[in-house]
Parts: sequence; structure tokens; C-alpha cells
Amino acid sequence: MLDRDTLTVIIGNREIIVESASFIRTMDTGADACSVIMPWEIGLDPDIDRITRPYSYSPAKIKIGDEVVSEMILYDVTQRTNSSGTVRELEFFSKTADIIDSTVIAPYEMNNVKLTDRCKQQCNPYGINVLIGDDTLQSISETRKVIYDTGKTREFVIGATFSRTLDLKPITQKFPIKKSKLVTDEKKFPRVKAEPTETIWNHLSKLAAQRGLLLSCTPQGDLLITTANVNGKPVGTIEEEISPLASEFQAKFSGRDRFAMYRAIVKSSSSSRPAGIQTAKDSVVKAPRLLTFNADDNIPGEAKSAAEWRKNKSAADAMSISFPVNGWYAPDGSLWKPNTTVTIISDTIGTGKKGFTFLITRVELKYSSGGNSAVLELKPPTMYSTGILEEPWL
Repeated sequence: MLDRDTLTVIIGNREIIVESASFIRTMDTGADACSVIMPWEIGLDPDIDRITRPYSYSPAKIKIGDEVVSEMILYDVTQRTNSSGTVRELEFFSKTADIIDSTVIAPYEMNNVKLTDRCKQQCNPYGINVLIGDDTLQSISETRKVIYDTGKTREFVIGATFSRTLDLKPITQKFPIKKSKLVTDEKKFPRVKAEPTETIWNHLSKLAAQRGLLLSCTPQGDLLITTANVNGKPVGTIEEEISPLASEFQAKFSGRDRFAMYRAIVKSSSSSRPAGIQTAKDSVVKAPRLLTFNADDNIPGEAKSAAEWRKNKSAADAMSISFPVNGWYAPDGSLWKPNTTVTIISDTIGTGKKGFTFLITRVELKYSSGGNSAVLELKPPTMYSTGILEEPWL
């Protein structure tokens, strides 16, 4: 059994030596990311050279302890020197990176289509499944363990370090998605239309937002249609100047990213006049700042929800609270994950002595010889809903 504080990268049947690493998971940017620095000397281990070379697109598993937390693909390789010698920096991403980067596949316009069907039409050519459910970030379950005993492991000396070739038995993986009455896709869009130059991710995210839904990725790199865990039980409490808070935190607020009025316009298919206009007001903004956007993939009666969602999401984008913490694990013993909640007690950001429960929207796990740490990015949960905004600093 591996130490629960160990990060391991496996490509094929080879375990990559990790000098340092950063593993990032987010709620709604579409792909996990992992950056790894490994010692490297060309020609010393041809197999390692081959599987970590530029444009190899090698599939990899990221493990924390014995748990596979993400399946990824090697996209970017940087070769450089540092104080310890020559290294390769490997950057892995979930396979959903393909739909983040690539433009929409024809047909660009479809009528009477569900969100899931449009997602499948765009994602299936990339081998990406589309799932719908509650839990965005369950881990990959391994029903068979990797054998590490000396009879099954060969070690190769590489300078002052070593690499292991692992005799991996076939692994059966399962990813149970929890179904929810809150996450449904029963309603059809009367019409969806995308520009040929629009990315798949932007197109699908826009459709999901009009239904008050989020797009995320599973540990296997598939697309997940879900909702924010706004009412989840907190995984613990962090109090300013008390462990596990690692160092000074940062809270930033941008007034220019918010508007006093959000106006959603639903275009008519038979007339130049709008089929409907709905608005949402942000009482925090004093100037008459106006943002008008098209909700033409919606129906007039639902444009109000689209306006409220846009207002609340703009409030979320306008602020950033970053908390560095010691270690990778929350007070309840679970790995820090996005789309979970945590209670913060901080006079600096105005939560009061009782604290305020935030949604964790992004987690970066850092791994190095100096110790493990994490950085949490937080937002008020109501900013990922169509409800009334709650902001403890106001």
C-alpha cells in the first residue's frame, strides 16, 4: 500500500519519477490538469524517452496513494535544465481538453434537441462519453490491486534515482454516477445554433448555463452534466490564523465584472422582433451598467432563469478567494475536491465569528520534497444558482 501523501504517475506499465508536481481540479473549466517535473537524461532509458517524448500523446494515470484520481493524456513537454540537472516537464490533461480546444462539428444548427443529445453529437467523435448526475468528482475504483512485491517489480537504476517497471494486472474500472432529481435533461431546445469558429466547450457550456447546469469532467475524462453542490455538508472548518491554513490568503473583488442589469433576449424564428426579453438586477452595482445577451437557444418563458444565472455567474467571476492549506486532506479526512463546501471563519473577509460556508470551485494539490500543500479557490454557493445572492462581506 502506497503512502496516502504520495503522488504517482503511471504511463503504460512504467512509473514516472516525480521531483515535483501540481495537480489541478476545477468545477467548470472542463479538464483536470497535472504538471510533473521528472529527472531526465536522453538515451539513459529509451523506454522513458519514448513514452514521454513530445507529441507522444501517451495515456497516463494519476494516483494519490492507492487511489487513481484521474486518467489523462500527455499533451505538453518542456525540456530544460535546473539546479538538479536536466529535466522534462510533463503536462497532462483530461481528454476533454480536445473539446475545449477544437471547434464545433457540423451540423451547426439543430432543432428540438436535448442538451445531452447535442453534447453526445459533439463529444462522441473524440471518444468522450456524456454522463448526467450529481457527483462530479468520485474517484476511479480499482477492483484489482497492482502488485508491488519484489517478484513482480523490476528496478532500473537511473543516476541517483530509480524507475520501476510494474507488472500490471488488468484493471476493471467503474465510475458510479449518482442520479438526481435536480439534474434533469427532459426539456428540448427549440433550436441550437453555433458558429463554425466557436469551440465545442464554449458552445455546450452556453447551452448548459441556460438550463442552470454545469459541465465538468469525470476522473476518466468524460463529460458530466451536473449542478453545483450548493447545499452540501461542509468537509470542515478553516479559521484565519489557525491550522490547516498555511499562509496568508487572498481575496480579490472586481467591480467591473458586474452589471446592474442583465437582459436576456430570445430571438424569433419568424420575425425580426424578439420573441421575449427577461431581465435580472444586481442591486450591488450602483451605476446603470447594462449587459445584453442572446438567449436564442432558449424558449421565452425560460429566459428569466438564463438572466438570473448570468447575473449570479458574473458575480462569481468578479471575485476570487484563494486559501492555501497544509496537506491534501480536509478536516473530515477526505481529499480536497472542488464542488464540495467548507466553512471559513475570517474577520478579514467579513464572515463573522460564526463563519460562512463557501463552495470550493478549484483545488490545486502541490507535491514536492518540501512537503504537500493545497490551494483552495472559494465562491459563495448561491453564485452557482438562480437564487438570491449571499455575500458575507456586504
